[in-house]
Amino acid sequence: MTERTTRDVILDAARPLFAERGFNGTTIRDVAEAAGVSPALVMKLTGSKAELFQAAALDSPGLAEATRHDEPVGYRMVRAVVERRDSDDYDFWAMAPFLIREAADHAVARARTNERVVARIAALIGDESAGLVRSQMVVTLLLGLAGSLRTFELLPPDEMPSETLIETYGRLVQSVVDDPEL
Repeated sequence: MTERTTRDVILDAARPLFAERGFNGTTIRDVAEAAGVSPALVMKLTGSKAELFQAAALDSPGLAEATRHDEPVGYRMVRAVVERRDSDDYDFWAMAPFLIREAADHAVARARTNERVVARIAALIGDESAGLVRSQMVVTLLLGLAGSLRTFELLPPDEMPSETLIETYGRLVQSVVDDPEL
């Protein structure tokens, strides 16, 4: 196998493991075993677990659910975050800051993630402005929501029902999406 082909095999093996077990529940050894290679080769080709995760992540992490069209896009993005919290599914938004911190080169990881995520949000909300400020604001709001729900465990469903949270926070995100001044 060539290095590129081996890397593709590793990434293909990593995706379902990360999706099923999350970042913390997946080991380099698990990925290596699934790919049929050594853990040392996984590390050589990907650099670190955080970099492997970022390389294996889809181009629009955590945004696939937002393509439904039964409610405004701001609400859909919030619903996706809240529903992942409620089902204890892995959430890119909650993990992104930690993944960037764990990367060997923070600046490269941050730039790569920002480019991918902001561009995807811009396409989703129709933001064609210089600097994509509305998209950056939406990213900021989603990171804050996911971090608050997962890291600090704020607003649990027994204190604020999920639908109330989606309606309230969704209105906030949607106001940024709709703001022509940004």
